[in-house]
Amino acid sequence: MSFLLRLIKIAILAAWAKRRNLLDTSVIHLCVWPNDLDLNVHMNNGRYLSLMDLGRVDVMFHSGAFALWFKKGGQPLVAWSCCRHFKPLRLFQRFQIRTRILGWDQKWIYFEQRFTRGADLYALAAVKALMAGNERLISTEELFSATGHGVSPSPPLPQWVLTWLEAEKQSIAALKAARD
Repeated sequence: MSFLLRLIKIAILAAWAKRRNLLDTSVIHLCVWPNDLDLNVHMNNGRYLSLMDLGRVDVMFHSGAFALWFKKGGQPLVAWSCCRHFKPLRLFQRFQIRTRILGWDQKWIYFEQRFTRGADLYALAAVKALMAGNERLISTEELFSATGHGVSPSPPLPQWVLTWLEAEKQSIAALKAARD
C-alpha cells in the first residue's frame, strides 16, 4: 500500500476518533506490503523512517495540532532521527507503530517511536522535530496551547535520548569545523 493511501486511512480514522491528549501514545496498525520490501525481502530501512511520519501525523490529527498546522500554513519538520532495528518485518506481517512524545523544549519536540508485534519490539526510534509556520517557527508553547494541552514543564528526557542529543551536538560541531 502506498504512503498516500496509508495517510488517507489514518486521516479518515482520526476524523471519527475521540480527541486525545498530545501526550497520549498513538498506535497505528499497519501491514508490510510488497512495495515496502528491499532486496533481502524484508521491510526496507528507509521505509521505517517514512512510516514513522504516519505515527507523528496520527498524533497531530488526534491532538488537534493538525488544525494549527493548516491555520499557520506550516509544516512539521524532522531535524534528526535514529532508528535501531532488532528484528526484520517480513512480507504481509502486521505490526504497530507506537508514537509518544518524550519531552520538549522551547523549539523541539522529542518523540519515541516503536515498531511492535504483540510484545515483541522490532525497531526503536527517536525523532527530534518542530513545527514551522510560513514565516516563523511555531514554539512548543504555542503548539501545546493550541491543542488545549497547555504549557507545563517537559518530563525529563531519558538518559539514552540525552546521550543521543549530545552526539548530535558533537556531529554538528565536527561538520562545522570541517567546513571552516
